Amino acid sequence: MAEATRPYRQGRRAEARAETHARILAAARELIPSAGSSLPVIAIARHAGVAVQTIYDQFGSKGGLLIAVVNEVQRSAGLFEAFGGVFRSPDGEAAMRRMIDATVTFWCRAWPYLEFLLRSRRIDPIVGQEMDFVDRLRNAHYWAITKQLEIEGRLRQGLTADLAADQAFALTTPTVYEELAVKRGATSASAVDTVTRAVLAVILEPGVEALKVGPPDWAALEQAAAARATQAGADPARLTPDWSSTG
Repeated sequence: MAEATRPYRQGRRAEARAETHARILAAARELIPSAGSSLPVIAIARHAGVAVQTIYDQFGSKGGLLIAVVNEVQRSAGLFEAFGGVFRSPDGEAAMRRMIDATVTFWCRAWPYLEFLLRSRRIDPIVGQEMDFVDRLRNAHYWAITKQLEIEGRLRQGLTADLAADQAFALTTPTVYEELAVKRGATSASAVDTVTRAVLAVILEPGVEALKVGPPDWAALEQAAAARATQAGADPARLTPDWSSTG
């Protein structure tokens, strides 16, 4: 009889753990939009009806919980799905346009969470560390695209894929969206158009057509980008589980 009930008990424990995990995530997502510059773990624990230690047992750290929230928000806002479209693009420029569209649209859809993270990263070292981690991954995605543009001979003379990725990254930060849309009232579509024109003007050589080099090998480029992010101290699979399947 004991043998028969053991799988059932193990299944119930797994279900209970999953339910607790979801409840903590939901509590954090509910609290973040109205939080100030900081959100203590104890406040999340109280809202979720769990002990503080349960959050550490589930997520490892406050940073781990924040990454899980970012991951959940990105998925629910359609960012991972949009990435799939980016890395099915026929060429580097199309990929860059889609990447900017996906990124700025995500800033719009997830702004209450991003606004909290932008405030919090300035005063909370844990949040700052996790956001730096997110930034390294986002920069790596841009590098995969600028590397394809380099292969196609589209980058401005003297511009490397590394520098072009840094420029595209800088022009697509959430603070740029904040200036355009939150402070100055631009629509999401208008912000996408403005940022797209700015990025392409900075990184592409005017009047140069792409070299005929065949279709992009996005899978290889994303693998190389993931390796670069890992070397920089980031774990692509931790934030974007679908990274390896975007190609």
